Amino acid sequence: MDMKIVLGTALLACLGCVSAHALDVLFDFENEADVAAWSLRNAAQDKLVQSTSFATSGRHSMFFSTPAWKEGMEQWPAFEAKPPMADWRAYDRLLIDITNTGEKRPFLSMFISDSKIPFREAFSYRFELPSCGFKRYVVPLTDMPEKVDRSGISIIHLFSQRPEDEVGLYLDNFTLLKPGEEPPPIPSSFARELAGLALAGLVEPTSALGKAAMELAAIADTPASKARLQAHMALLNSRISATRTALASEGLTVEDVDQLRSELEALLSSPDRLRSVLTFERDFDRTFPGGGPMLVGLATSMEKILPRDMPFSLNVTTKASLSLARNEKESLQIAVMPRKDGLKEVSVSVTDLKSEDGAVFPAEAIDCDVVGYVETKNRPPYTVPYVGWWPDPILDFLGPVDIAEGDLQTFWVRAKAGKDQTPGLYRGTLTVSAANAEPVTLDLELRVRNFTLPDQTPLPTAITFGERPAQMGGVENWPHMKLVWADFLADYYIDYDSLYRSGPPDWDVIQYLHNQGRLCAFNLGNVFNAGTTEEGFDKAIADTVARLRPAYEKAKELGLLDHAYIYGFDERPKEQFGLLERSAQALRKAFPEVLLMTTSYDHSYGLESEVKTIDAWCPLTPRFIPELAEDARAAGKYVWWYICCGPHNPYANWFVEYAAIESRLLMGAMTAKYRPDGFLYYLISIWNDNKPIESGPFTAWNPVSWTTYHGDGSLTCAGPGGKPVPTVRLENYRDGMEDYAYACILEEIIRQYKAREGILSPGERDWLKQAEEALVVPDSLVENMAKYSHDPAALYEYRERMADLIDRSGVPDADPWGEDFGVRGFRGR
Repeated sequence: MDMKIVLGTALLACLGCVSAHALDVLFDFENEADVAAWSLRNAAQDKLVQSTSFATSGRHSMFFSTPAWKEGMEQWPAFEAKPPMADWRAYDRLLIDITNTGEKRPFLSMFISDSKIPFREAFSYRFELPSCGFKRYVVPLTDMPEKVDRSGISIIHLFSQRPEDEVGLYLDNFTLLKPGEEPPPIPSSFARELAGLALAGLVEPTSALGKAAMELAAIADTPASKARLQAHMALLNSRISATRTALASEGLTVEDVDQLRSELEALLSSPDRLRSVLTFERDFDRTFPGGGPMLVGLATSMEKILPRDMPFSLNVTTKASLSLARNEKESLQIAVMPRKDGLKEVSVSVTDLKSEDGAVFPAEAIDCDVVGYVETKNRPPYTVPYVGWWPDPILDFLGPVDIAEGDLQTFWVRAKAGKDQTPGLYRGTLTVSAANAEPVTLDLELRVRNFTLPDQTPLPTAITFGERPAQMGGVENWPHMKLVWADFLADYYIDYDSLYRSGPPDWDVIQYLHNQGRLCAFNLGNVFNAGTTEEGFDKAIADTVARLRPAYEKAKELGLLDHAYIYGFDERPKEQFGLLERSAQALRKAFPEVLLMTTSYDHSYGLESEVKTIDAWCPLTPRFIPELAEDARAAGKYVWWYICCGPHNPYANWFVEYAAIESRLLMGAMTAKYRPDGFLYYLISIWNDNKPIESGPFTAWNPVSWTTYHGDGSLTCAGPGGKPVPTVRLENYRDGMEDYAYACILEEIIRQYKAREGILSPGERDWLKQAEEALVVPDSLVENMAKYSHDPAALYEYRERMADLIDRSGVPDADPWGEDFGVRGFRGR
C-alpha cells in the first residue's frame, strides 16, 4: 500500500494538513495542483511542469528549466510557493530531492520566510548541485533565524543566478521531518533511472578517449613514457567497461550509483593529468639530459598547481628570474615530481646572489617554503573544477618533505628586498635536493629596481582581522602574539582592525604600528551593524555616541584622527536609509573629523537618496560604477568597494578554488584602472574549529569557512604555537597591492614632470608620453570587472613596463603617500 499522503491545496485547506502517517509532505507533485502552487518570476522565460521522470516519491516530480543567461535576460531565474502548512515549529528538517540532468552544476539557493520579514532577510540555504546526478538535501531548520516566525511560514523561494548553460532540474518530495524521524526511502526504480542518466553521460567522454590516446602518443617519445601511456589507457578502458557493466546491473541503490559516478569522473579526467605528466617529463629530459629520478619545473606565483588528479602546466628551464623594487616581496614556485618512485627529504635552497659590481643579495632574504594543501570534500555554492586537494597555506616551518609517486609538490620561493638594497642585477643559483636523487640546479637571476615601495598599505583598507587567541598561541601569550600578528598583517599591507568591534581598538597595537609608519586606518567602533528601529532611536544613538566617545578622545589625543573611521549599517536596504541618515548626522556632530562609512545598498552613493551625511560608500565590486563614483566624489564623497561571499566568477574573488591571479588583479590592475578610494573585507580568519597546522604538506586544515564556502572570510592559517601562516591567496593580495603601488609611483612622477612641462627636454617629453600610455591598464589585461586575463605574462608585461619607466625617470624614490597616509587616502592629503 502506498502510504504517501497527497496534499492538494484544496484538501489541505479543509483538513489542516493532518497526515495519516509520520511524515508530513508539503509537495510531492502527484497532482497538478502541487505544480500550480508554484509561480515563476519570469514565466515567459522559464518553465515549471509536472513530469514522470526522476520521481523519488510516487510517479511524478516537478521539472524546472531556464535557458542559458544572456545580456538582457532575467539575472535571477526564480520560482516560489506558499507552503500548504504554515506552522513548522514541530519540525527540525526540510527534505528536498533534486536531480540535475546537466553536466554543469548551476547555482541554486533558497529563502524561507514568514509574511512579515522580506524573504531575502530571512532563512537562506544554498544547494550544492551534482553534475548529471541526484542529491537528497536535508535542510536544518534549526539554523533558521529567531526573527522568522516558524508558526507562520508563508514562502519558499528558490532561485538561480545567471546560468552559464541551460538548466534542467527535477524536484520532488518536499517533506517536513520531526526530530528523530527518518527520511523516506528512495525507490529502486529511481536508482535505475539515475544509473541510466550516468550511462547516457558516458557516451561523449568515452568516445573522446581514443582521440586523447593519439594525442598522448605524440608526447610519449621515450620507451618508458610509451609503456606508461599504454598501461594507463588499458587500465582506464578496463575500469570504464567495468563501471558501465556495474551501472547496468540490477539491484543498485542510489548510493551505489553515486559511488560509481564519482569513480567515473576521476577516470575520465585522468588523461588530462597524464598529458601534463608526460609533457613535464619530455620537457625536463630535453632541458636536463640524463633522465634523473626528479623532475623540476617553474610556475609563477599567480598559478595554483594542484598536487593530484588535475592537469598542470610548468615552465621547464635552466634559469629562474624575479624582478622587484626595494621594500618589496616577489615570488615564484618550484614544482617537483618523482619520475617513478617517491622522493625523500626534498628541499629547495639558494646561494647568495651577487651583482657585477660586487653587491650582495643575501640568501637569507630569500625564503624557500613548502606549499601546503587543504582538502575540499564537497562542492561549494560556486562553480569549481575539482573537489580534492588544493594548494593554499605556505608552510614556512616545515623542513624537507617526502613526495609520493604521482604527486606534484611546489615550493614557494619569495625574495625580500630591503629598503637599502643596492639596485642592480644579481645572479646566483637555486638547488632542488633530495636524499635519493641527484640535485637539480638552476641559475637564479634577481633584478632590484631603484625605487622603494611604502611601509603602509598603498590603498586605504577596512579589513577585519578577527583575533582568535586560543588558536593563535593561547590567551596567556596574547600580549606578545598580538604584536606578532600585527607585524605579519602589516607585512601584507593589512591593518590590525575590525569592522564589527563595539568597543575601542587595541591602542597598544595602534601605537605600535603607527610608530613603525605602518598604520593607515582603524575603526573607532561599529554603529547599528544590522540596522536599527524607530522605537527608542534617540536613546540608542545617544548611547552609541557615548560608547564611541572614549575611543574618539583617545585617537584625538594621539593625533590619529586622520586614520579613524566609523563603520555601520552593514549591507542595509533602503528601508533603513532614514535611520542611517539620522545616525550619521548625530555622529557627524559628535565626531566631526571622523570618516563615516557604510556598505548599505544605496547604489547611487548618496546622490539620489536621503542619506547625505555618510562620507564613504562601499558597494560590492559589480556595483562600482566609475562614472557615478566620479559624480559622488565631486559631491565630496568617497567610494570604496568590497567583496565577500560574492561576487562569483566571472567577477574576481579569492575562494580556495579560484585562480590565484584574481586576488592580484583585484588589488592591483583593477584598482589601478577603476581607482576605488579604498577596499573593505569582512574577515580574514574564519577558522571554525581548526587546530594549528603542525605537519604537511597535506594538512588537516579544513578550508570550509563561512557556511559552505572555501576560504571566504579566511585568508590566513595558524601554524605551530599559533604563528601566522600565509596562504597563496594572501601572497597574491599583497602582490596586487604592490602592483598598485607601482602605478601610484609612476603617476606621481608624471605629476612632477608635468609641473615643469615647459622646460622638459625632448627625451623627457618622450618619457612622459610613454609613461602616460603605460599608466593606462590595457584592456588585454583588464577589459572590465568581469572580463580579464588569467595569463601571468600579461600582468608581468604591464608591471615591468611601469617599473622600467620609473627606473628611467631620474626621480629618486618618489613617494606619493608621504607621512601619515590615512583613511582618506590621497584625497586626504
